[in-house]
Amino acid sequence: MLQYQDLIEELKKKDVSFPIYGLVGEEGLLISEGIDKIVDNALSGGTKDFNYNLFYAKENSIDEVLNAVSTLPLMAKKRVVVLRDIDQYPASSLDRFADYLKKPSDSTCLIITAKKIDQRTRFFKALQDNSMIISCGPLYENQIKFWTRSRAKSYGIEFTEDALNMFFEVAGNELGLIDNELKKISSYCESKKKIDTDDIELLVGKSRIYSIFNLINAIGEKRLERALLILKKMLNDGEPPLMILAMIARQFRLMVRAIEYQRDGLSAPEVSKKIGLFGNIFNAFREQLRNFTLDEILKKHKLFFHADSELKGGGCSPEIILNDLIFKLCNSVKGMA
Repeated sequence: MLQYQDLIEELKKKDVSFPIYGLVGEEGLLISEGIDKIVDNALSGGTKDFNYNLFYAKENSIDEVLNAVSTLPLMAKKRVVVLRDIDQYPASSLDRFADYLKKPSDSTCLIITAKKIDQRTRFFKALQDNSMIISCGPLYENQIKFWTRSRAKSYGIEFTEDALNMFFEVAGNELGLIDNELKKISSYCESKKKIDTDDIELLVGKSRIYSIFNLINAIGEKRLERALLILKKMLNDGEPPLMILAMIARQFRLMVRAIEYQRDGLSAPEVSKKIGLFGNIFNAFREQLRNFTLDEILKKHKLFFHADSELKGGGCSPEIILNDLIFKLCNSVKGMA
């Protein structure tokens, strides 16, 4: 699969050149913006009202979609058909759709989205032949920082290094949440050239900043009761459960990287720069590393995937799911220090 930036570069060069675009992954902001960019490019100079269809796999039959992609455009070069969540269709429907993918209409631009597609299927193999498939999964941390800087610049704002680190700690790694916070900062700081830590504290809120830091620190120190009390307060204050999970998971990813850097012989300042934590935040982080071994962290890693699945599934309350996660994180794996 290609990366999202490959799509952006492709659309800059020319009109849509593929009859099918597949946007695959769980990063909703990238998928939504990718759709908008392809649609704007494909229907440039045309009439959108007559040449655009939006379908959802849960709501629309495969026959409705196949009928739309076979319809000629009206007063335009292209018809655009968007089919969201195609992975919600049963295998039999996807097999039928594979027949269209083998011989797609030249006058239709089809955009499909999915969280995941089984690459062993006949459908995926047919999709590969005539489409541009873009990965829209979560970005790596260095990519998120780059994306955040670029996004902030598009809103006319720039961060000091300390402010960016504080913002990154608080906003998490979900692009939609980051974007909302950037819009808020932009609207309140129109006259400022650079955003500093005071601005972040004012706009995001000291209580929220320190709640997140305190929760992460309590887990890192294996202080179970304190961590559960902070979690309860954060949920009562309306903090998104998935954001809380993302911040905890990020901290453990940083622990893995830091331990590996230490094993490679890097000094504390070098590790600090590598993982993007500085000052008192890094000092507290170093102390927490003493409470975990690399093997222990790696064994706990699967807990985050399980919690993410349960939160998105909606079967249990977020507090129960996150309480269980924190309990397991704060308790050492049997047989380990």
